[in-house]
Amino acid sequence: MFQLYKNRNFNEIIGDTFNFFKIHGKNYFANYLAINGGILLVLIVLLYFFMKVFYDGLFANGTINNNLIIENYFEENLTLFIGYGIGAFVLILILTLISHLYPIAYLKLIEKNEETNTKNLWNFIQSKLGKSIVFFLLTGITMLPICIALLFLCMLLFFIIVGIPLLMLVFPAMLICLSFAYYNYISTNDGYFTSISKGYKLFIKKPWPLIGSTMIIYMIVNTVVTVISFIPYFAGIFSLLFNIETQKTENLPESFTFIMVMVALTFILSISLNYLLQNIIFVNQGIMYYTRIDETENTSKLSEIDLIGSNEE
Repeated sequence: MFQLYKNRNFNEIIGDTFNFFKIHGKNYFANYLAINGGILLVLIVLLYFFMKVFYDGLFANGTINNNLIIENYFEENLTLFIGYGIGAFVLILILTLISHLYPIAYLKLIEKNEETNTKNLWNFIQSKLGKSIVFFLLTGITMLPICIALLFLCMLLFFIIVGIPLLMLVFPAMLICLSFAYYNYISTNDGYFTSISKGYKLFIKKPWPLIGSTMIIYMIVNTVVTVISFIPYFAGIFSLLFNIETQKTENLPESFTFIMVMVALTFILSISLNYLLQNIIFVNQGIMYYTRIDETENTSKLSEIDLIGSNEE
């Protein structure tokens, strides 16, 4: 059984993030795909057909269409593109809401020593969808303008040396504060502004281990997503370069078509991996949240009592 309430330092926060997936990873992602897999699949199919329609507008018989043909094509299929765009936006919105609630639901069931099955997870997610929408709407109205202003200021300072480290600190700090506020808002009966205040207080007590672990986890996840998703893209580029180098100009149209297919595959892989692996970031934020709650409310002793008699996995 994974212990949520625990006093952790920098190394333990990162270590316990991966220990969580070592213990619960198979069940966690199996339930995630059971809940989100259908929506993600529909989104991928929708994006595939969007890329196919876009490709048909740019090329004909392996050659690039002229500007007039491309313009006429997009005008004739404007309704189709708008439909794809609206459909993709709705699916991304639903998928994003559920994906943000899912790790909170999973950790909450662990906290309550309840079975982490699809039914219990979905029941929790359904009960908190309204609160999640309220949180994001209020954040967009109140906190988002402040965050944008701070990031803009950091970008202005980016041209002097102080702006670079400042940007690297401000972004994870804002992410952590909002994540803590979101966890608190969904997990408790606290109001929005109470949760924002509590999120800040939990962060500011010991910010450096939180910032450091967040940056490390982000770097790991983004590196994995980038490397894996760009493999098809580089395969297409190498194919084109090989045909140019060997002067096989008759194969260039096929190579260019192959590149476009690989670009589409890269795009789809990137989206899929982002939704799957962002769970590592969300769980990392959750572990930090429970760590800070333990430090302020001293709940680890109660957690240890609950764990008596449980089997270590």
